[in-house]
Parts: sequence; structure tokens; C-alpha cells
Amino acid sequence: MKAYVLLIVLWLSAVGVGTSHAKGAPNWNLGQLLLTNGTQIEGELNYNWKAEIVQVRQGNTIKAYSATQVDHFVFFDANQNTLRRFVAVEYPVRQSLMRKLFLEEFVPGTLTVYRRLRHTREPIKVISPIAYGDDEELVKDLDSFTYFVYDENGIITNLDNFTRDIWPRLKEEYGEELKHFVDGQSLDLGTTLSQLLLINQYNALKKQQEESGEPVNQKVPAGE
Repeated sequence: MKAYVLLIVLWLSAVGVGTSHAKGAPNWNLGQLLLTNGTQIEGELNYNWKAEIVQVRQGNTIKAYSATQVDHFVFFDANQNTLRRFVAVEYPVRQSLMRKLFLEEFVPGTLTVYRRLRHTREPIKVISPIAYGDDEELVKDLDSFTYFVYDENGIITNLDNFTRDIWPRLKEEYGEELKHFVDGQSLDLGTTLSQLLLINQYNALKKQQEESGEPVNQKVPAGE
């Protein structure tokens, strides 16, 4: 539900509905941060997407932490009215190079989707590209991010490979249900938003099945 609400908020923002505040000003929200040494810190948090650091403000003191120092952090985003969670994970930035990065948990569930700002040489479509400590405008464009799908076995799949690697699994388990969802929402499977909504719906179906105690039977796939 949290993920669905967040996606709907982003969609409304994209068409011009939503709250706003002074552009370019850092966006501080109350939250908690857990360091790798087990220390828990509470205060006002701000995540800078470009620098990939999280800042904690306590009174007049501001401290910054990188992904190598942090296990995870959470804060309540007042603008989007949702709880946001970031984790620091080892990720292969190149074939032979692992680096610890912050990823935002965007769609929780059996298939958990995390996202990271796309770091490219090309301009990122944001209204305030120098801010990044104020992500209200940034998050309106879903395609400003790279999405990674983690399954229950720890396998990581880039959302760019949705059609080849993810959609077949979803159809195999809940083909008919998801076909009705696609038709009912008039989804375009080529868009990021539709893919995220489908994964969220799949997670909801999995949770519903687990809570009902039904055996996990292989479903008959729906047609293309």
C-alpha cells in the first residue's frame, strides 16, 4: 500500500497536483539513521542525491555521512506524506568493481524495487538540477532514476530488463489477475510507471495468497 500511495502521489505531481515549497532549499524531515557501528541517530534528515550523502541536523549542528558509514536511514517525507527508507548496499558499479551505494526502497515486497539517481553525462530532466537536497521536483520524473529489482533469492535485475526477465515471471504466477489489472488500468507496459505498478500489484497478490494460507500453485499464464 505504501508503494502504491507513493506512486500515485508521483503521478499527481507529474500532472501538476501536489504541495510545494521554496525551490532549491534543502528539504529536512524528521527521521532516524543507523550507522554501521550500531549507533542510532535521530534528528532532521536530508539526502543529497548528487553527492550521495545523508545529512543529519540536530539543533545548529549538521553532520554528513556516506554509504560506507551507514547501514540504513528512514524519514517521513511531509511533502509526499509517506515514509521513505534508504539502505546502503554493495553494488557492482562495474563488472570488477563493487562499491557501497545508497538505494531507496521504492516498492517493498517479494520483489523489492530499489532506485538510484541516474548518473550520466547528459542533463537530468529536473527543474532545479543544482539542488538535489530538495528532491520534490526530482522525484516527479520517474525516469530520472535507475531501478533494481531484488527477489527473495537475492538476485538483482535491472528494471530496464522488465520485458525479458521480470514480466515472464509475473505472468507465470498470476497471468490472469495481472492481465485484468493491465486492462483495467490501461497500462502501457513500456513505461516505468506501469512496470512499477505491475510489480506492486504482484507483491500484493503474493501477500494476499500467503495470508490466506493458500498453497503457492503455478498459475496458468495469460495470453500476451
